[in-house]
Amino acid sequence: MELTNKNITDYIDRFMEGETTNEEEQAIYRYFRSADVPKHLEAYKPMFAWYEQGMPDKSSNRHRADSDLPKKRFRFSISWWKAGIAALLVLAIGLGVVATSGEEEAWACYEGSYVEVHGKRITDVEEIMPCILATLQQADEIERQIQQRMELIKESEKEVIEKEQMINF
Repeated sequence: MELTNKNITDYIDRFMEGETTNEEEQAIYRYFRSADVPKHLEAYKPMFAWYEQGMPDKSSNRHRADSDLPKKRFRFSISWWKAGIAALLVLAIGLGVVATSGEEEAWACYEGSYVEVHGKRITDVEEIMPCILATLQQADEIERQIQQRMELIKESEKEVIEKEQMINF
């Protein structure tokens, strides 16, 4: 097995996931011992040398072999957290404003509507909205009943046509 500059990153990824065989690991160690390691991968040299040496205990040594490896973690400073929280607050307030302005626009079509309850005329849209919604629900129910009856009529018409065809033959 020969590792090249083109396929080494795949083997490194497999190594990190624990998916390499012993033979592949030995090939990786040999690759990083060679002199022609690309510059962007040189930081892995101490790590693979440490693995090749059997991962010796470095507790007495102050310098860790993998300290030169590229770090993938990103630490957020307090100012980043503050900026994130501020952005969330602005977003929440903006959504709140948009949501409440939509209600006013939705009710605008009912402007001028009124309800008479016990002889008293009520024109406040917020107050009459439950009555409007109840009326709309009643209208939906009536429409549903009409649809059911129309379907029954269509079925009856279909039966009549079938019976007429039977009589005519």
